[in-house]
Amino acid sequence: MHLAVGLLLAAPLLGACGFDYQTDQVNAIAPGTNDRTGQVDVLGAVIVAAEPNRGVFAATLVNNSVSDPDALESFDATTEVQASPLDAPIDIDRSGAVNLFDTGGIPANGQFEPGAFVTVQLTFESGQVSIVNDVPVVLPCRQYSPEAIPELDLAVAEDSGTSEEAEGEATGRYSCDTATPIDPHAEGGEGTETGQEPVE
Repeated sequence: MHLAVGLLLAAPLLGACGFDYQTDQVNAIAPGTNDRTGQVDVLGAVIVAAEPNRGVFAATLVNNSVSDPDALESFDATTEVQASPLDAPIDIDRSGAVNLFDTGGIPANGQFEPGAFVTVQLTFESGQVSIVNDVPVVLPCRQYSPEAIPELDLAVAEDSGTSEEAEGEATGRYSCDTATPIDPHAEGGEGTETGQEPVE
């Protein structure tokens, strides 16, 4: 009798198991932002910047089509980021991937600074337009440092052309030890400082 009652109580719990439970969902843990809305996934998207308004966009582009190749044709303007012309389309083989961290990245200019979050737009040869929100602007530190990613072309961020005084102020404010992240979902759209200390 007790065994039968126990089985009846366990039945709803067992019935909850299936193919849609959370451990089956795609959940890539990474510092960058992911967009999986099109044929080409945009994974780990970040802008690496050592100063306000200038940096390098990088991500991994994964073509999910087993039959059709694709290509990134343009890095388009958004509210915060200006359009940057590509030297040539970036080809992505069918079932292939391109890591922009390994190809130098794409120069990015606009209205942003390290610690902020921005929206970027990518247009592909297939007609796919990926609008990627909440892309973090990160410092060239730790996993994004020139030592860690020597292929990433950070010359755009390093060649500031500012005065020595302004350069010193930026170095102090945006050093790897003092950066303060900004909450992209704060009221007003600009975000507010979270006050969190950087992770060592």
